Amino acid sequence: MPSRFWAKASCIGCLAFMAYSLMLFSGCSSESQPQTSQRAMYYWRTTFQPDSAELAFLTEQHIGRLYLRYFDVVVNEQHEVVPTATCVFESAQPDSVEIVPTVFIMENCLWQETGGLAGKIVRRVLQMSETNDIGPVKEVQIDCDYTKRSRERYYSLLKLMRDELRKHQIKLSATIRLHQLSMPAPPVDEGTLMLYNTGDVTKRSERNPILDIRDVAPYLRHLGRYQLPLNAAYPLFEWKVLFHNDEFRHIAYNQTDEQCKLKGDTLIHWYCTADELQKVKQAVKKERKDLHRQVILYHLDQRFINNYKTEDYEKIFNE
Repeated sequence: MPSRFWAKASCIGCLAFMAYSLMLFSGCSSESQPQTSQRAMYYWRTTFQPDSAELAFLTEQHIGRLYLRYFDVVVNEQHEVVPTATCVFESAQPDSVEIVPTVFIMENCLWQETGGLAGKIVRRVLQMSETNDIGPVKEVQIDCDYTKRSRERYYSLLKLMRDELRKHQIKLSATIRLHQLSMPAPPVDEGTLMLYNTGDVTKRSERNPILDIRDVAPYLRHLGRYQLPLNAAYPLFEWKVLFHNDEFRHIAYNQTDEQCKLKGDTLIHWYCTADELQKVKQAVKKERKDLHRQVILYHLDQRFINNYKTEDYEKIFNE
């Protein structure tokens, strides 16, 4: 694997009694008051430059963490495993917000020669963080839509990465998709259960492909016995999907894409209401009471932050 792809990072840019009493008090208060979750968001763009509305939202909603996508790992035309879509830092780390570097790995990378890949990913993350004055880095998250077939190779990579990060006192987390709950847990310190993109956006259906309790329900039986500490991630985005005679054409990202130009074109607007989200949240809570110690929303974008009211956010973040 050529090192030139990995070398360059983006730049700027009576104590027992007291303890018992405290525990007893905490236990009583937890029944009468909602539990407060740690609040976090994903940032999934190639330029880190949150605007004034997004920065104000972070402050108003007391967001303490940003899971910031640093780069993707893909297979190029020469069949080399390389980083791509590296985030360019145009803004400084917001005050009082911890940055969690996040790396997306395409599954086909696992079938290539991956010798040294774990070390290269870790070194690149640390270099980008140092170059752009991001820190202190306490956690790195890896995102990969692995399958039963690729699981062993992916887990081997994660174990090597975890060992590297522990040398720097940094923990490793990984995203967990619903279909991955039936597999043994990966060798990481904690996971984030992705409760979005639960359906197939390319299929014309009455079910919301962003999040629908009917798509989540079949997987809930695995949740209670899943052997990994878990957080929950929920959607804060929408899709406008263009179909032609019920066949998928594309997701519309601007007004030009949204135009129905041909007879038979239909534009469907998908988003997750606060009530739909709460229905899923309560269903997973029954199976895994500790799931909402941290709630992450995907993702920070001024186009979507007004989709919910202040009182909705309070319900989303608090149990």
